[in-house]
Amino acid sequence: MHKNLSAQKLLASSLAALMLATAAPQVAGAFSDVDQDSNALSIRSLEQAGLITGTGSGEFQPKSAMTYSQAVSLLVKAFGLKLDAIQFIQKPEASQYFPSMSDTAWYSKPFLIAAINGLDLDNEVKPSASISREQFAHLLLQAILTTGDYSFNNLGIVLADEKQIAEPYRGSVQLLLTSNISKLDDSGQFKPKEAVSRSDAAAWVDGGLKFMDKIKQNGNPDKPSSSVTPLQGLSLDTADQDEHVRKVTVTAQAPNPGYGLRISGVRFSGDKAYISVEAIKPEPGRMYPQVITDVSAVTYIDASYTPVLESTGDEGSSQPFKGGILPGKNAR
Repeated sequence: MHKNLSAQKLLASSLAALMLATAAPQVAGAFSDVDQDSNALSIRSLEQAGLITGTGSGEFQPKSAMTYSQAVSLLVKAFGLKLDAIQFIQKPEASQYFPSMSDTAWYSKPFLIAAINGLDLDNEVKPSASISREQFAHLLLQAILTTGDYSFNNLGIVLADEKQIAEPYRGSVQLLLTSNISKLDDSGQFKPKEAVSRSDAAAWVDGGLKFMDKIKQNGNPDKPSSSVTPLQGLSLDTADQDEHVRKVTVTAQAPNPGYGLRISGVRFSGDKAYISVEAIKPEPGRMYPQVITDVSAVTYIDASYTPVLESTGDEGSSQPFKGGILPGKNAR
């Protein structure tokens, strides 16, 4: 009798374990067609986070073109865009922003949320149409910027097909590339006019989420993680205004016209005036052409002092400027 009870308990335990194993979600994921995809890890990551769904047949169809409705729904969900912080006099409807859109369509609420949160969507957009790589890149960057004020590496990347990118999207594409959120192909092309695949869209969104996490984990989302100042070629020049006053001009090169330069401090020691400068960040949300731009700042000191560039306390990463007194430019 004792043996029979033990056998029954063992059988019951085995059946319970089998049922739990069958019911438990599989780590590999439910999609049957992504394991060989180059972006499989990103797809699995978004799947496990509940941010993407398949076609209903157990497939994700990673090579298929992503539609506007899928793209907008993914961005709204992934970056937590909401309407909670906005008070409305009357209930808003998607058709108020997109006249040809049905307010009962499954994608109408994501489009409404995206529009109210400032994502740049044409009011005549066709939800079922495929979205291009440059258009998705632009919306992705805007979605990231709704979550906070991030600083990007704006040094720029050379694209073999940059001229094919529409002007409104160039800045967005550059920022995604320099932040390693998206990548060029082996030939150095972005292929902006091609429809973005569901696979690449998932990879870019996953990259955007990881970029945000990395910045926030550093404890200061307003500071970039790079240790390289965006200002290059810092130099100093002087001109005596009169026998008592000396004009000091600091010049540098910035990666785009959005940056500026300012004098952050002047410290006097002995017969030296130690001048600190810092970069002025580009206006958040605005896109700028990636063109090397000359910037300058001016201050005035007593003519009895010799100006010395001390450091660059820019918003990117403070790096001491160790040039000391610049030969030929600090001379009285």
